[in-house]
This record gives sequence, structure tokens and C-alpha cells, in this order.
Amino acid sequence: MIKYFTLLMFILVSSFILTSCNQPLRKQEEALEENKEVEVKKQISLNGVFLNTTWGEVTQQLAEEYEEETGVSVNIELVRRDMIFQKMSLSIAGNASYDLFNVDYNWVPELVSTNSLLPLDTYMVQEQVDTEGFLPRALSLTQWNGKNGAYGEGGNNYGFPQTIHPHILWYRSDLFKKNKLKSEFKSKYGYNLTPPKTMDQFRDMAEFFNGKIVNGKKIYGWAGQASEGFGNVHTWLTFVYSNGGDVIDWNKMTSSLSTPEVIEATKTWIDLLQFSPPGINDYTFSEVSDDAAEGNVAMAIHWSWAADKVDDQAYSNTVGQWDFAQTPAMKASVPHLAGWTIVIPRTSKHPEEAFKFMVWLESKQNDIRQAQMGGGDPVRLSSYLDPTLKQVEVKGTDVKKFRRYEAVNEAMKTAKARPFFPQEEQWESIVTGYLHAAQLGEMSVEEALTKADEAVNDLLR
Repeated sequence: MIKYFTLLMFILVSSFILTSCNQPLRKQEEALEENKEVEVKKQISLNGVFLNTTWGEVTQQLAEEYEEETGVSVNIELVRRDMIFQKMSLSIAGNASYDLFNVDYNWVPELVSTNSLLPLDTYMVQEQVDTEGFLPRALSLTQWNGKNGAYGEGGNNYGFPQTIHPHILWYRSDLFKKNKLKSEFKSKYGYNLTPPKTMDQFRDMAEFFNGKIVNGKKIYGWAGQASEGFGNVHTWLTFVYSNGGDVIDWNKMTSSLSTPEVIEATKTWIDLLQFSPPGINDYTFSEVSDDAAEGNVAMAIHWSWAADKVDDQAYSNTVGQWDFAQTPAMKASVPHLAGWTIVIPRTSKHPEEAFKFMVWLESKQNDIRQAQMGGGDPVRLSSYLDPTLKQVEVKGTDVKKFRRYEAVNEAMKTAKARPFFPQEEQWESIVTGYLHAAQLGEMSVEEALTKADEAVNDLLR
């Protein structure tokens, strides 16, 4: 019995010793495996090309944090808009190695049609990505089902939206509150001076303010992009959409520029240009923003994101004097939508890691952070409702920095994209010249739009 007990104790003690010795070994092995994973990630370097503007700069900053968290390096080049497309072409041809691109959304159908983008649906399932939090019209910027004109109809996912900036109405609230101006306006037009909701009201107010001397300075009624080379197309589209028009009959795949709705919208827009500053027909994004900041205009139809300019104390004479509302309606308020997206080229060497970075960058938390850091307008509904963003003030003032967000959120319920098909940019190149000829009086609106119809139909054949 004693021998048996002694043998049993020997076995138990031996087992305990062996187990104790194995535990440190297992821990060492686990640590080695973890180190291997970290080393592998440290060896991964993603290369991205982004627009050289605020949201591109913010992406560079956040990429540094991502590397600290994950070990994955993300190198972001900031370039002009035209250079993005060139670098994408080089990447697809195998002459450059990029994993991420920041693209204007109107390129998505073109890039998909040339098999340049990686579909992301499989990755979204694998990573259990929930897209419910995105503004629907923002998410639609990176979805396409392959049908011409099918914006907002779903389809495969080819990226994530990074920023949106629909047209909204900018108005000088300080002028709209002046009792003298309010009295003068009501005496002349028979109703109160409040932010215009209809295009008729907008015309009255543009006419009223045009040429006024305010604080010793002559101001004009309104401004909007009107230059040849896309600027005029972008402002004009808000008028067309507002009047229930569209520029292409998607069922017949023919141009519809000379329809009654488009003709009326075009005449309304061109008529309003008389209440704009001299040189309006050459106004780009910059001139509209500059005039607003300098206090040269009472109203503007302009991109939402650009509103940061008028609160930049180093740049603007009108800090805190602008407020924002929906674009005036002819039949309804349907603003033209602009936005930028993030996509992965099909030639990426690290598509899984590129996708993980995109998910991280466009997370609920980082959508808010991008706004706080000075990027573009957010793409998630939660950001527009976030109490911290609502309370952010322009430095040294009590002016709410993101006071435009209520108007932006409302605009995103009806905003409409540019014609969503692979030849969109070619379409703009054709239409802009005919619009400019009508603006300058070189052609009647009817003649310009009829000729534009013919040229567009040649493109579509």
C-alpha cells in the first residue's frame, strides 16, 4: 500500500512539473506568434492618392494614428483632381502601386465600366460592416448596378463616401435682420424679408439687394459658379432639378436638354445672373467663396463644405454673418449633390488591409473626428445629430462652427447627383460650352439647348 501511494505521488508530482514547464513555453510560443503578426503588419505599407484639400490633409493625419494602432503604414499623396485620374490609370496599367484612391463620385460608373475598381461586397460581409448609419444619398455615391442613370438604385458597393457637400442657400442673416431693409423690402414686394423658399422669392430678394449700399459698401444680390468648364453646369443643375427636369431620358438614352422643364430652368438661372457681381460668367468655386467672405453679396447658391471659408477669421470679413437654408424651389428644392469617395483599385496588392483602413477611417467616431479636424461635411446621420459638433464654436467667438449642418442634413433628403453614367465627364464638357454661349447672349436658350441635345446625342450613339 505504501509503495502504491509513493508511486502515485511520484506520477502526480512529475505531471505537475511537466505542466509547469510547458506553460512558459506555450506563452513564449504565443508571444512569438503575436510578434510575427505585428512584424507582418509592419511590413505592409498602403499607398493612397487623395485630393489636395482639407479632407485629404485630415486623412494624412489620421493615417499616422492608424499606423500606431495597427502597425500598418498608410502613405497618402495629396494631388490635384486631374492627377488622381492619371495615377489611377497608371495603377490599373501596372505602372504604379496604389491601394486607395479618393475620387469624385461621378467617376465611379466610368471606373467600374472599365473594370478598374475592386467590388467590396465580399469584404463587407467578411468584416460585418454595417452601412445603415450612412446617409442614403451619400452611400449611393459608391454604389452602381451597371445601368445608366441608376443613382440611388443600389447595386454593388465599390467604396465608401468620405464627404458630401450639396448645394445649400447661403444668406447674410445680418442683412435679413436689419429693420430698415426689412421695411423697405415689405413696402416694395408686399411680404416679409425672410430666407427665400421659392425661386420667385429668391429673384425678388436678389433684385432687392443688388446695388444696395450697406455700411458704405456696394453689394450684389447673389453669386454662384457660372464659369465655362463645369462651374456653370454645377449651378445650373440645381435649377434644372428644382424644376422637375432631367438632362437625359434614361429609358431612350437620348438627351433631354430642350424639354420645357430644362428650358424654363435655364432661362430662370440666366435671368438671375443680372443680379450678380460683374464678371459672374467667369466665376469658379473660389470667386463665389471670396465674394461671400468679403461681404460683396447678400446670398449665394454654393457647396455646403465651402461655408468654413466665411468663418475663417484670417480670410473673411463676414465671420458669423452667414446662415444657411434649402435651395429655393421652382417645383421643389432638389439641390445638386457633390461628394468625394474612397475606392480600391483592382490592382491593389493589399486589398484586405486597404479595406480595413477605409472601414476605420469612415467609422462613426472618425466621421465626427474628420469634421472636428476641418475635413469635409460628414457622411453619417449620427454626425449631424452629435451634440459635441453642434456646440463647436469658431475660435474666439460664440459663432457655431457647424450651424450649416441642419440645412445640409435636410438637403440630403432630396439632393440629386450628376448624370450617373460612364460618360458623365464628357457630357459636362459638351454642355458647358452651350450654356456659356446662352449666358453671354451668343445664342438664345432654346438654340443653345437644341444644339447641346444634338451634340450629346452624338456622344450617346
